Amino acid sequence: MARSCAFRIGPRRFELIVLDGSVKKHKIAAYYAGEFDLDPEADPIQAKAAALRDAARKHRIPKENVSVVMSAEAAAFRRLVVPFTDRAKIEQVLKFEVESDLPQFNIDDVVVDHHVLFERDNGAELLVTAVPKADIAHVIAVCEKAGIDALEIELETTAIVNAAMSADLCHLDDAQVLVHIGEHATAVVVVDGGEVREMRVIHMGALSHGTIGESETEGGEEPSAETMDAARRVDQAIKRIRRELGRTIGGARTINRIDAVYVSGLEMPGLVGGTVLDVPVYILDCFEADSGQPADGYGQLVAAYGGAFRQLGGGTMRPSLRREELRFTGAWERLEFPVALVALLAATFLGLICILQAREVEQMTTHGSLLWLQSSNNYAVGNPKVNSTARLRPPIKELRDRAEPYASLPPGDSPKGLRDPVDELLWVKQKLADELKKIKFDVGEIQDVPPPQSAFAAMSAVLDVLEDNDAAWRVALRQLKAVNVPPRGGTEEHVLVTLDLTFFASTGVEATRHFEDFRKALTAKPWCLGYDEKSVEAVLEKNAEEPQEGVMIDGFPVRVDVSKYFDQRS
Repeated sequence: MARSCAFRIGPRRFELIVLDGSVKKHKIAAYYAGEFDLDPEADPIQAKAAALRDAARKHRIPKENVSVVMSAEAAAFRRLVVPFTDRAKIEQVLKFEVESDLPQFNIDDVVVDHHVLFERDNGAELLVTAVPKADIAHVIAVCEKAGIDALEIELETTAIVNAAMSADLCHLDDAQVLVHIGEHATAVVVVDGGEVREMRVIHMGALSHGTIGESETEGGEEPSAETMDAARRVDQAIKRIRRELGRTIGGARTINRIDAVYVSGLEMPGLVGGTVLDVPVYILDCFEADSGQPADGYGQLVAAYGGAFRQLGGGTMRPSLRREELRFTGAWERLEFPVALVALLAATFLGLICILQAREVEQMTTHGSLLWLQSSNNYAVGNPKVNSTARLRPPIKELRDRAEPYASLPPGDSPKGLRDPVDELLWVKQKLADELKKIKFDVGEIQDVPPPQSAFAAMSAVLDVLEDNDAAWRVALRQLKAVNVPPRGGTEEHVLVTLDLTFFASTGVEATRHFEDFRKALTAKPWCLGYDEKSVEAVLEKNAEEPQEGVMIDGFPVRVDVSKYFDQRS
């Protein structure tokens, strides 16, 4: 039976939940919600780690399948459109594309994740999440001090989406707003037709202006000024959250009408059971009946439940906030012992094989390769002891000198102190090949003049770049020439390929970008020695028959080293 665990770690509180079972049917094995004892003079990491360690030990959480849900307080969400749908390309350009939309961050100090909202033929629309690396490092440090190996870290926004999807609260014909109220921030997600459409953070939480319940008095006593001030601040926080939820509902770009607001996290008096812009507000109940959840206060466990549910393999959101570090460290640690055992068994097996092979090689050397070497030497340089005359005329002195120690060995004796007979046979073969090559040079059969580089191969190399990007570029090739350039003036031999071509696209800007991509693709090839940018002039061309524009380039020169091209292919 699978077992997973998730922690939601906030600035002042934390929750944990342990699930047993599968994605379709599981139960809550343990849960806990507690507060951090944050002494102003103590180390906050040590204090939080101590609380997590005690809770983990008390509830016997699993060691191998743990995730962490962190507060969305410092996160930023942006919508971004990119002109392609390939996931690998999106990962490569994501930080550069979204950098201008995040002026409050240094792009090198944040981890950027994305979720695809829409995919079209000409690109994709993304929901981008940016989280400061310092906040993620703080959470990881707390977990490491507590002895918790967090396989993945996500935000409250994605966790509550997975929790809502597990409870089948989001359908194709309706829209909802999912809310998680934290200590100092409220995470909001707009879901339309079962798909995430928007995420945002309201920088106001249940504990932003005091603790909920500070306004309560005992025994009907007259409330003090401090109590009344706390009640007023709590009331202001509730009004602020309701007002921001109203703005979210009013400005949401959804196809279906928003029919409900589902709230999780800390309780706010007067929020659940009311309405926001005539939209009813419910508690986000993602737990099945009799699944082990508490009777009251289960809303604060929703985010942790979403993280644990994802660890079981469920959910639709797959965030990854540990993408820029050793993401698979936990998986490798689980494989260390079996890999070490397999390596030990393999080493033992290979050792036995080596012993057996060494004995076989010794037998083959004494009774096989040595006899073959002696026979070969007797044939080539002669041996008077066996009445063998040399067949080489004139004999090679170096070969004759090396053959004498082997000729004096008695049959069946091991060649101790001499080179291995197999290695000696290889040397004899190479020596004879070298002598044969010298003779061919002397008679003129071999001339040491290398052929010129192939102009056809150089053209093929350049055309391969266009063919590899045929789906993205629309290119008209008007003329193609290739000329071999011999080495002179300190330059290597190469082939100069000159192209007259036109890049077509819906706009001139897009056509120009395709041409720039073509130049970058050429520069990335090891066989491309560059091109003369001063001789390239791009002319904007419009097609009167079709609504398209093009960039016409005449005489685009590319220098190709064909030898490197063949090395790359091999």
